Amino acid sequence: MTSDLNNQATTMNNLSTSQGESHVTGKIAGDFSSFLGSDSNAVVTGLRNGTPINLTRTTTTASSAPGGAPITTTTTTTITPPTGHMGHGNVYISLALAKYKLSTMGITEPTPQQLQAALTGGTITQTTATGTTTTTTMQGILTMRSQNMGWGKIAQELGTKLGPVISGMKSANHQLASAAITSSKQSGVTGASGQASDSSKSGIVSGSGKSHGNSAQGMSSGKGSGSGIVSASGKGQGNAYGAQHSSIVSGGGGAASSSGIVSARGGSSNGLTHGKGQSK
Repeated sequence: MTSDLNNQATTMNNLSTSQGESHVTGKIAGDFSSFLGSDSNAVVTGLRNGTPINLTRTTTTASSAPGGAPITTTTTTTITPPTGHMGHGNVYISLALAKYKLSTMGITEPTPQQLQAALTGGTITQTTATGTTTTTTMQGILTMRSQNMGWGKIAQELGTKLGPVISGMKSANHQLASAAITSSKQSGVTGASGQASDSSKSGIVSGSGKSHGNSAQGMSSGKGSGSGIVSASGKGQGNAYGAQHSSIVSGGGGAASSSGIVSARGGSSNGLTHGKGQSK
């Protein structure tokens, strides 16, 4: 079980290298957005970099004085990861275990103080609808990890198993890999104008950026073929064969109907023919 978890963590770390830090960070933040709310990206980034995470909350309460203005209070909770810099895989595992532990206490959207207790240790005090107050002391997932405790042991201390965590990471890795494949398929050859041409088509691309040519052919025969040699204007000049015979076409792009070499304005002939104009 632990080896499966390590494999998935390694895969996620490798994806962050191939796809970019921000892409994988965004994926993890998205997976835990319902748990962390608007703090999701800040928490993931802080855990990844091993830097203090500052979570601010503003509350407003009614004044105790009759007719007095409401009282606004701003509090900032700082979570300092004792683990230092962590790979994306370990960030995912930490948050998955914290989410599980708090959910067993009926907490699905933790306050900054509750999240701090789950990650670095502390107490959580809860009052039930009947007025009963309970206080739970937590060791802190990151604190246990910083003490060289393995993920299997940490999960055992929390009263859970690694199966659900592995399943979640596997799904996230699959989605990241699938997104990369889709992006690769959609990319093609881009011309000078910035227009992307279909990567399945071959041929020579003109200065306008438009793709010329049929698939699997760089030069083709027959009438009206779109492949062949293309001028800077983007017009296909082709290695056109006219009716049946081959010819070489220069500047003007007119295909000769019989064998021969044709200059810029020359007509077709069986020999070497010089046109009246000069080719450009």
